[in-house]
Amino acid sequence: MCTRTPSCRGARATSLICTLPAVKRGFGTIAAVAVLAATAASAGAAAPMITISLPATGFVQAEPAWEAPELVTVVNRGSELAADVITKTITAAQASYGTWAISRGANVSMHSVRRGAAYVQQAAADFNYPMSVTAMPASAVAQLMGRDIGGVLSSGEVVMGSTTATLRDARAGDIVDLVSAEGPIVSFVVGRIVDDAVIGGTEILMSTEQADSLGVTTDTRIVVWGFLSREVLQQQLAARGLYANAAVRIRHSWDPRDPDSGLGTAATKALLGEFTYRLEPNGVDVTLNSSWVAANMPTTREVLIEAIPIRARCNLAIRSDLRAALTEIAATGLADVIDVDNANLAGGCYYPRFSRQAGTLGFLSRHSWGGALDTNTVTNAVGAVPTMNCDVVRIFRKHNFAWGGNFLTSDGMHFEWVGSPRDQYQYPSKYCPNTPRGGGDMPAVDDGARGAASTAPSGMGTMLVDDGR
Repeated sequence: MCTRTPSCRGARATSLICTLPAVKRGFGTIAAVAVLAATAASAGAAAPMITISLPATGFVQAEPAWEAPELVTVVNRGSELAADVITKTITAAQASYGTWAISRGANVSMHSVRRGAAYVQQAAADFNYPMSVTAMPASAVAQLMGRDIGGVLSSGEVVMGSTTATLRDARAGDIVDLVSAEGPIVSFVVGRIVDDAVIGGTEILMSTEQADSLGVTTDTRIVVWGFLSREVLQQQLAARGLYANAAVRIRHSWDPRDPDSGLGTAATKALLGEFTYRLEPNGVDVTLNSSWVAANMPTTREVLIEAIPIRARCNLAIRSDLRAALTEIAATGLADVIDVDNANLAGGCYYPRFSRQAGTLGFLSRHSWGGALDTNTVTNAVGAVPTMNCDVVRIFRKHNFAWGGNFLTSDGMHFEWVGSPRDQYQYPSKYCPNTPRGGGDMPAVDDGARGAASTAPSGMGTMLVDDGR
């Protein structure tokens, strides 16, 4: 309803005060404004009371589908992000008009999953399930993964990856009981279950405030996005010496796939089985539940092939690929490259232990699953320049192994099973880059584990699974 009231601009001027049905921005509002304008144009004449009758509806503009932005992650050797790396990365991000956030990655012990008063899963006393956790500010998660996921964290709940949820038999609304660094259980509600790739390959995503309550306080990665262009950000990072720093690894979401990138914990569990473990008093060694060991490991060390008689105790799931790799190495005349005596004395597959950040927040070595083989340990020590024969490396990659020689802390003795061929990934590896079969341009090769071509960019899918590797 509209009525006229005197205006301060003159006796003949009037103003309109209207009470209209609330309408959203759209056609309905425009029509209402047109009617009011026509009424105001006849302000010089006496006008009767006007009733405007318009539908209180309008067109609401649809929100565009959310799409993950391009991003860059920066990590360094060791368990904690160095202060100078943080400062230089932030400065580069600001100079390229980008946004940045610091994240934390850790392996956390999970004791149980509850649904109401019932236990969905519960480990035996003194045992826990290993669980990879990534923590980021909720505001950053909203920009990187979508506002709905950021909203889950803002509400105090956590997000779980779909592979982990399947292993857990978990649903949204369940409660996970995690063991804090100080020992007490801290419980969280699972607010949402999403595809692993959406949350970067981690198992549980939480806010930094939630991580604080667990004692997960070590900054392990800085993430940059929203920059003016790839080229500008790369120039800024290079200008600060970050690409030239051998202790720093920079990943871009547009990179081709790295043949020596490992699997996340969820993918490893899905392929090699999931155990519960007990941390031993030395804070490094762990004991696995006997039922998992019986189902997934041979009872003792066994000779893999007679031509290269390494005696090792390896996960049953990798045994055929390991034998195939060694058989091809022998067939190509490279058997002498493998130091069998060293492998039998100081190498092998199965060794349950933490690899970094020992304690309840450590990262379990893939040797805990019996999923990696170490050999030639003297000439390929951790942190040393690897000397492993590159033909041997590529044969292992062909048979579904990644090689540790290109880890951030080089580990040239280490061959880690990843469940798909890696010998044709055209990534600019520092040591032992792949050579396309037959030379020239290489067609895309299907990656059986992830269903993506080896020439495809990494994307968001695995950007949060390899802190410091």
